[in-house]
Amino acid sequence: MKTEPILDVRNLDVVYKTLTDQVVAVKDVSFYVGRKEALGIIGESGCGKSTLSYSILGYLPSNGSSSGEILFKGENLLTKSPKEMEQYRGNRIAMVYQNPYSSLNPSLTIGYQLEEVTMFHRGFSRKEARDLAVETLTDLHIGDAEGTVKRYPHQISGGMQQRICIAMALLCRPDLMILDEPTTALDVTTEAVILDIIAELKEKYDMSMIYISHDIGVVNKVSDRVAVMYRGEIVETGGQKTLFETPKHPYTRALINCIPRAGVVKEEVTLNTIPGYVTRRSAAETGCPFVARCEKSAPGCEERYGMEEVSPGQFSACDRAYATDVADRELKAPVGATRAAGEPLLEIEKLYKYYGPAKRRVRALDGVDLLLRRNTVLGVVGESGCGKSTMGHTVSGLFRPTDGKIIFDGTDISVSWRKRSSQTLREIQLIFQNPGRSLNPSFTLEQIIGRPMKKLLGVQSKAERRTRIIDMLNKVDLGKEYISRKPKQLSGGEKQRAALARAFSISPDLLVCDEPTSALDASVQASVLNLLVNLQRDSGAAYIFISHDLNVINYLSDNIMVMYLGKICEYGSKSEVVGTPRHPYTEALLSAVPDVDPSLEKEAIRLEGAPPNPTEKVQGCPFAGRCHRKVGEICDTVPPPRVEFSDTHFAYCHIPAEELKRKVGPQGVG
Repeated sequence: MKTEPILDVRNLDVVYKTLTDQVVAVKDVSFYVGRKEALGIIGESGCGKSTLSYSILGYLPSNGSSSGEILFKGENLLTKSPKEMEQYRGNRIAMVYQNPYSSLNPSLTIGYQLEEVTMFHRGFSRKEARDLAVETLTDLHIGDAEGTVKRYPHQISGGMQQRICIAMALLCRPDLMILDEPTTALDVTTEAVILDIIAELKEKYDMSMIYISHDIGVVNKVSDRVAVMYRGEIVETGGQKTLFETPKHPYTRALINCIPRAGVVKEEVTLNTIPGYVTRRSAAETGCPFVARCEKSAPGCEERYGMEEVSPGQFSACDRAYATDVADRELKAPVGATRAAGEPLLEIEKLYKYYGPAKRRVRALDGVDLLLRRNTVLGVVGESGCGKSTMGHTVSGLFRPTDGKIIFDGTDISVSWRKRSSQTLREIQLIFQNPGRSLNPSFTLEQIIGRPMKKLLGVQSKAERRTRIIDMLNKVDLGKEYISRKPKQLSGGEKQRAALARAFSISPDLLVCDEPTSALDASVQASVLNLLVNLQRDSGAAYIFISHDLNVINYLSDNIMVMYLGKICEYGSKSEVVGTPRHPYTEALLSAVPDVDPSLEKEAIRLEGAPPNPTEKVQGCPFAGRCHRKVGEICDTVPPPRVEFSDTHFAYCHIPAEELKRKVGPQGVG
């Protein structure tokens, strides 16, 4: 039901002037946010979501200009001077940014930074400001609020830092809070806690919210209505369930189809993608912004272009939105059959990796055992700090293990990369989370991809290398025209494809993928996942795929390993771990995953507190302090035994096997 708008945006345009032309970031946007309502805004990077939020607060750079109306409680914010906007920013309209590290001053205590807000906006004394800061942190479920205000930002976790930023936005009890992708870089369990807290605070403080994200599952969890943006325009709006069940605009349909979700696996489907990428929009451009990428475009499809109410409360901007010739969530068949698992390729025995001096030693890996076969994908999942990346980097040779063995293809390689043979270096490749930082900005793609060919494969002929490079670029859907381009000329998805081309150019047997899709848009992520499936099918390589996104892990993996504080909690095939989770931590992870389908309701398991200090040796189960099914004192004092459920499925837990089997996970009973 529509309520009285607290924010009413009418025909908003935002234009940036460059040295050569004008770029339209927001084009003729109109929407409203009712009182106590949460509006979600979704779209790919470059669609204008963040620019829209900055224009509401008047935070545009000097080369940006806006026109139209932004009515906040009936007052047009675009007519306000910078001095007049001070009473709105942070006071009546608050904003939470994506990166908490850049929002907090590292040289000031958390308490001091929180106190500044109410002392400036509300004229509080230092004591009154401190009392309100502690009260607000308590509302955000921060256990030791009194102690937290005395710490500096580097002394708390990323999830805690994000809660501090939310607390800062709440201190003045704003009427409207804008959240710009506040959980993108967080673990799934931390994200779930913060999303729950946001929903609680909205009701407690009678706030309205605008939640910006490219993750439809996250938006569904907190929003009442959803607006879909593309190239500066809102192309569709409606209730979250309506948009998922009956999306009208082709772009909305395409976004939903791209996202891996429960039950979607590589053996059954190939993920849908959106051809092309988001391009800049010039001031002279008119008509449908999506027509160049739309698979439903047809002659005359723009004649009726413009927002229309297609069902009660649902508006769409496209005439082709009403087409019935394509199913709403059509999924393509897999490209080809995958190969059967081969002989053992990698065996890890009691692997330990410690950092720091003896008195403050961080136990990143604490006795990990692993067996990986050829042509299989092992998905490794867990919270930040659980040892996922350390394990991957130790296998690839970037770190030397403190103890234990790494047997690769029958050879002990438990040393750093400097002491490994060139053949081993060729056979094990690593793909990083941030492709921009792993590609030399001074080199062309020909130099970047050709260097390992020359150093590790011994291909000395430049002509032969170029032929192979072009062939590899074609395999990753870049084409030979990219051979002379540098990383700065590529989009995020193209950089990740270039990193894959470099890795596969020397035919590795093992590829370690360290969160390679976590920073990518839904369409680009789907494209990269499809590419990984195809390259593995063609090459027969094995993958260790590290991620905190369980839907991605479930789609790509054959087996899944769940880690917590350097130890294995559970291991099994993906159908066993996702379908019948046994360990309480796995249950909590699965219950926290935001689902694309808002009608799927599951009981969330909120993990209280934080993992134990990694510098202190844990006597019992590392998860005991946060476990919702804790047995008793034995969990704190005795290491959990290995409980086996099948030849491929086991967990480390004190709960008896029969009782663990009765727990059927977050989508079942209990």
